[in-house]
Amino acid sequence: MAASAVQLSSARRLTVKIGSALIADADTGEIRGPWLETLIEDVVRFFARGQQVLIVTSGAVAVGSYHFKQLDRSLRIEEKQAAAAIGQVRLMFAYEQSLKRHRFGMAQVLLTGADIDDQHRRLNARSALQQLLKVGAVPVINENDTTATAEICVGDNDRLAAQVAQLVNADVLVLLSNVDGLFTEDPHKNPLARLVPEVRCITPEIEAMAGHSPGRHGAGGMVTKLMAARIAMDAGFDMVIAKGNKSYPLAAIEKGGPSTRFVPLAKDSG
Repeated sequence: MAASAVQLSSARRLTVKIGSALIADADTGEIRGPWLETLIEDVVRFFARGQQVLIVTSGAVAVGSYHFKQLDRSLRIEEKQAAAAIGQVRLMFAYEQSLKRHRFGMAQVLLTGADIDDQHRRLNARSALQQLLKVGAVPVINENDTTATAEICVGDNDRLAAQVAQLVNADVLVLLSNVDGLFTEDPHKNPLARLVPEVRCITPEIEAMAGHSPGRHGAGGMVTKLMAARIAMDAGFDMVIAKGNKSYPLAAIEKGGPSTRFVPLAKDSG
């Protein structure tokens, strides 16, 4: 069964995570507005079908770091925190403007791992997200990088996206990245590396395939995507990794574009 067997159209609620390399231009740090508009058109199309979509976005540090005239990986922690504060404003404004053109409201939600781990704060976050969806506002979620120093070091929006998906009982988590999915080896180093279309169990062999190859702006790489996959599979919802740098990335998945599907354990026998 290929990864394209995941029918996004049948999901009642989806969580979509956007990687830094997609939202921010690698050379200028500018937000890729035309690409973002196509993503939002995909999201609006889902809402028109009666579905709900939550967006987990990276990119605040990548966008804001250019105010320091240097690459974000050379910034000290306190500079990354400041860059996040600068970039977050620009990031949310871009999402808000794009959604507004389609007559949709947008809500910024900043979370950290501590919010998810604490039961009281987790329930508050769930209630707020459910209420936002109820009134038709699209939640755009990011880590609170200005205070969450550990999260900045790990770059763990992949796992946050899985935790959010679990929090709101999403049916599918889509991780849009700068790669087609999980490969048998790093495709940048070995052109013969093969895309793995479906994963039913995260074995040591699967973990070895992830390696450690974060992108220029993202700090998580495939390793944190597998962490997210574990959460998804244990919680019983599908997760898909797909390349998202081209226009209409969600539509591309629906059309059977290359991706890796992680099958939740509850569906493993079906």
